[in-house]
Amino acid sequence: MKPRDRGARRLFRLPRRLRITFEGKAFLLITLGVGLAAVNTGNNLLYLAFSINLSLVVLSGFLSEWTLRRVSLAARAASEAFVGEESYLAVTCSAAGKRFPSISLSARIELEDETVTVRFPNIAPSGAATRVVAFRPAVRGRRGAAAGTLSTRFPFSLFEKSADLAVSTDLLVYPRPISPDTLGLGTPKAGLSENPRHTGRSGAFPRGAREHQPTDPVRDIHWKATARMGKWMVKEREAEVVPAVELRIPVPCGPEEFETRLSMACGAVIDLDRRRVPYRLWIGDRLRADARDAGGRPAALAALSTARCDGRDALPGKAAP
Repeated sequence: MKPRDRGARRLFRLPRRLRITFEGKAFLLITLGVGLAAVNTGNNLLYLAFSINLSLVVLSGFLSEWTLRRVSLAARAASEAFVGEESYLAVTCSAAGKRFPSISLSARIELEDETVTVRFPNIAPSGAATRVVAFRPAVRGRRGAAAGTLSTRFPFSLFEKSADLAVSTDLLVYPRPISPDTLGLGTPKAGLSENPRHTGRSGAFPRGAREHQPTDPVRDIHWKATARMGKWMVKEREAEVVPAVELRIPVPCGPEEFETRLSMACGAVIDLDRRRVPYRLWIGDRLRADARDAGGRPAALAALSTARCDGRDALPGKAAP
């Protein structure tokens, strides 16, 4: 079903939907039988039983509505999500502002390519509960707000009442990682002609002294500078010069070839990060991520997740020199 059709259906839905369970059908048949017997016989005890059964139906509707009110859903990634691989989604159900608990809730979240179901037995008043559920995404990209359905059979399981909710999501799905070795290409190699610069790793030769930080090891204390300055000083060393691997994805490009190149780049990023080899990711003529900067791997995977074959995407980047 197309997303527009889903939005139209949600627009014309009632605020609450009610479904009679198997137990509820049996209970209603028994109630109807008791009512017919009371009318035919005029027995006051049957009238009393009939009225109690009807009271339970009304009470069930009141308590289920009380359970669903003021409840919200949110979802975020509990692990890195790659296309075609099992990942984990953290779903949070919040009952903020409620004075009574929400009981026996079932949340159904419709993502673009999969539907996940999570159960929350009990949400404390003004509290929240988080459940981690596995899912397998089929399409890369950023997941925005998703459609959710919250339902409950509380208290007697006679009816299942459901309500539609907008679920706020914070989820990036990365391309399927493909190792270049599987295609016989191998991981790109770094060379001295690839614009090497300082990586920030400690070298062998000190170039000065700076004030001590809590994370600095004791072996780096500069004793002469400490005695001269009257405070703890540590050696500041020259950074090692290491060339970076250049990962380039040409754009514009055909959709199928572009997805293959993204998967190969994703596999290369994971492999290089594991081996602590510096790299730079280029999409077209824009620098999208540099592993020698803070957040290199997350920035590279995010760029691969949102890249488009026509070269237009929302992530900032530096133009090629």
